[in-house]
Amino acid sequence: MTDVEKLKDSLDFVSDAVRGNEAEGGIPSLYFLWGLLIFIGFASADLAPQITVYYFLVASTAGGLFSWWLGERTARREGINNSSFGRKFGWHWLVTGIGFLLILATMIAKPGVAGPELFLLLGGVSYSLAGIHLIRPLIYSGMLMLACYLLMILLTPPYAWALTGLVIGLGLLWTGLVQRARQTSGAA
Repeated sequence: MTDVEKLKDSLDFVSDAVRGNEAEGGIPSLYFLWGLLIFIGFASADLAPQITVYYFLVASTAGGLFSWWLGERTARREGINNSSFGRKFGWHWLVTGIGFLLILATMIAKPGVAGPELFLLLGGVSYSLAGIHLIRPLIYSGMLMLACYLLMILLTPPYAWALTGLVIGLGLLWTGLVQRARQTSGAA
């Protein structure tokens, strides 16, 4: 690493510290997007189970690419240059996606060994860890997913997936609204 690159990294670090790490709370519109995508996907598991896998393959890929693009755009607009954080974020969700694909592969290769509830368990763990290590508000959605997983396993209520999607979607909506209010009050 050259002296110029070291100086640039140091200035980026100081710049992020002075801003108070604005990325800490996340981008409100992404909470809204993922709340909607999760609600639709989970509801489809009860209402149209034949499309659920295809929905999640398309929605999670498109949503992930859009999230990455919007995150990059927002960071550029705000003058944030924290490629280390971006790489951490990208690796976290890439590994989560691989985990989802492995659950799907297990369900296809060995029917009855793994069930769709494992997607909810992995999602809850992944969101919770993202909340601990990356963007704090995600921990609440992760905890909601884990609680819904437990309730689904123990009680199996009618329309369990649709209700779970509604709870998680509303949780993400609430988090997005709180984050938007924080950003608005911080800008004022």
